[in-house]
Amino acid sequence: MAASTLVLVDAGMVAGFRRATLSLAQLHQALVHLYRQHPDVKVAVLADPSVKWDLTGGEQAAFEGDIVAQAVVCAPAGALEGTAGFLERAAQRATTLGDDVVAFTDRALTGVALGRLRNDGGRWLWDLDGTRTLEPDVAAAAATTSPRRRRRSR
Repeated sequence: MAASTLVLVDAGMVAGFRRATLSLAQLHQALVHLYRQHPDVKVAVLADPSVKWDLTGGEQAAFEGDIVAQAVVCAPAGALEGTAGFLERAAQRATTLGDDVVAFTDRALTGVALGRLRNDGGRWLWDLDGTRTLEPDVAAAAATTSPRRRRRSR
């Protein structure tokens, strides 16, 4: 039996892709394009719980609806190594179950194939083939040196 592909989507990365503020509408649009381009893959959208507070008021309620509908899964509070650790463990679990995993995130994930996402004139392109995998030492260095987006105090 051929392995299926699981696409792990970092909701915050896609919602904030090339934007100053997060947009749930952008995340939803990008996911529609993912489903159209790759109808045979399984998709899991994972998020840092703080994403909700970085959305506008109207989108906060819609994000809650996504959580209730299980369209988005938030990393639990106090997750070991935060959201990046949550993403890594989800990828490891899927691999153990026999899935090929491609993650779309701006976080350094050890041993996980990272896909490339781009927007070409409003069309989201999800590259599942041109992946790269970070070795443990490279991922650790990237995790400690990469700038992280922080929630603004209000």
